[in-house]
Amino acid sequence: MFRRTADIDRDDRPGLVLRFALTSLVAFLAVGAVVGVLAVRQVRGRAEQVADFHARFVATTLLTPVLRATDLTSPISGVARDRLDTIMRQVLTDGRDVRVKVWRADGTIVYSDEPALIGRSFPDEAGELGDVMAGEASSGVTDLSDDENVFERRLAERLYSTYVPVLDANGHAIAVAEVYQRYAVIEGDVRRLVGTLSVVFGVGLLLLYGALLPIAVRASRTLRERNTRLREQAEQLESLLAREQETVAELRRLGRMKDDLVAAASHELRSPLTAIIGSLRTLERSDAGGDPHVRSELIVVARSQADRLFRLVRNMLRGAHIEDGDVVAAFEESDLARLIESAVGDLPGAGRVRVLAPSLPRIRTDPQRLEEIVSNLVENALKFSPADSPVTVEVRVDGSTLQLEVRDHGIGISPDDVEQIFERFHQVDQSATRQVGGLGLGLHLVREMVADLGGTVSVAPAEGGGSVFTVSIPVGGTPVTLGAWPAGPAATFDTRSAS
Repeated sequence: MFRRTADIDRDDRPGLVLRFALTSLVAFLAVGAVVGVLAVRQVRGRAEQVADFHARFVATTLLTPVLRATDLTSPISGVARDRLDTIMRQVLTDGRDVRVKVWRADGTIVYSDEPALIGRSFPDEAGELGDVMAGEASSGVTDLSDDENVFERRLAERLYSTYVPVLDANGHAIAVAEVYQRYAVIEGDVRRLVGTLSVVFGVGLLLLYGALLPIAVRASRTLRERNTRLREQAEQLESLLAREQETVAELRRLGRMKDDLVAAASHELRSPLTAIIGSLRTLERSDAGGDPHVRSELIVVARSQADRLFRLVRNMLRGAHIEDGDVVAAFEESDLARLIESAVGDLPGAGRVRVLAPSLPRIRTDPQRLEEIVSNLVENALKFSPADSPVTVEVRVDGSTLQLEVRDHGIGISPDDVEQIFERFHQVDQSATRQVGGLGLGLHLVREMVADLGGTVSVAPAEGGGSVFTVSIPVGGTPVTLGAWPAGPAATFDTRSAS
């Protein structure tokens, strides 16, 4: 059953090793090229989405308030033009934006940061402008050969333009704002990705050939020392296979985490936006917007969902900043009572929160971080608790240490999840049909921000069911006692100073 050594020697031809090395190289480069193309396409698309969002922000937040109060039947002049010029000088200094035009529906430019364009008419643009005013957003790489872009040709080799409808107070389009941005900003993200991929695949290629060389040497020795070397090679292959399986499993886990994050983020951001847009559209209707009770309910819904959207975006941005390591704590004298009230009072379900804090001093801490810590812990407790169960927040200052406990009567945490709930994007229920929303960032941010403040956070089962999160943070400051809070709903917080 064993082959002769001469036969093995004939199979150990240099051509076979060389062909294997070349085949591995070709396969590696092919996979790298495919992954690189897909990644570049995805990054480019996301960068263009960011550019569109930025253009909408400039149009709706900065330009619309001025344009609503301006007569757009003729080119803008006078005080309105001076105000727009002042705004544009601030916008165009960021290196991203290079040109802004405000169009009438007939293709006339009523305002631009380029004075020579004001008053000029381009009837060929009327069709596209009409589509934008009807609600069809438009954006893309600018065709600099068009007549309307003669003044933009000297600004950059490639520009990215976004058309944004300008709406009056009733939601009707009165003009179109066109914002030009340097496409080099988008290309910069792509170039950084290509650079990263080049380094990764370059290192992988070196590792591949670094692994091939000792394998070839060991193979030649195996041909001379057959029994011993074959046994060693089998052990090495088994070890390599085990590591490969671990690597594949880890890659699959990361892939699932990415898919879950994208799906959760899309759902969590879409839900409040849908509610806000639905409320606003209902308010636009004369039969609904005229009823004060209906209008009040719709405004409450829109405000609640806007607050939810703000907390989601805040947590995502805070998570990105923490990951980049560019967040520095800012310590100052803070009113602890009002800080706790602010963190809890605006949360959905705040009426179920009971705060136990006999008296609280002023402390020296980072108020923004501390408020976010409390807000995320309480929001987490409310989400994972029955709608009719209370959430208890106990706050006290012992010497130079702030002790914070958040207790709920929810589903509890299994021992297997205790070590993972503070990890990024981890949720107790990871199924596709999970009942509780969120991105799995809240507790991760709590852990990181508590660590930034020099403290610790832990979780334990609560007596009678649920969980209790305990935070200890060192603080300092003048011991000025504030008014005590009664044990009751968040709406009854009393932050008056004690006499």
